[in-house]
Amino acid sequence: MLLNNKRGKDSRFIRLRRTRVGMTEVGFTLVEVLISMVVLLLVSLALMQTALVSIDSNMMNILRDEAVGIAEEEMNEARGVSFSLLGDTAGTVQKKIRNIAVFNYAVTRTVTSIGAESRQVVITITWNWKGNPYTHSIASIVRR
Repeated sequence: MLLNNKRGKDSRFIRLRRTRVGMTEVGFTLVEVLISMVVLLLVSLALMQTALVSIDSNMMNILRDEAVGIAEEEMNEARGVSFSLLGDTAGTVQKKIRNIAVFNYAVTRTVTSIGAESRQVVITITWNWKGNPYTHSIASIVRR
């Protein structure tokens, strides 16, 4: 609030309203600043956690999609093998995924005779991500 001084009509001084001795209503208190910083920190941590969960979920989906592709390739290969030579196999397929130089997938082909003229082929792909095992399987029937 601007007030005239007793010394003269032209000299003006800004007068601050005092609420307590030595305190004015200008600016934020230290407690208010600290509380706002804590709230900002909590919001930032929540956003970072959300980002980490989405990145991990995205990577799991990429690994699963790669496993589906490997299973399809293996099934197409099994369909191209002669009926009399079709049998069980096991092996490892290595793929480069994002920043991982080599990622290993274990591939197992299991052939079960259904009858004299047909066999069931099951392709199972297994992989580990962050210490957890994952599996994808597809099955098809092959006839002579």
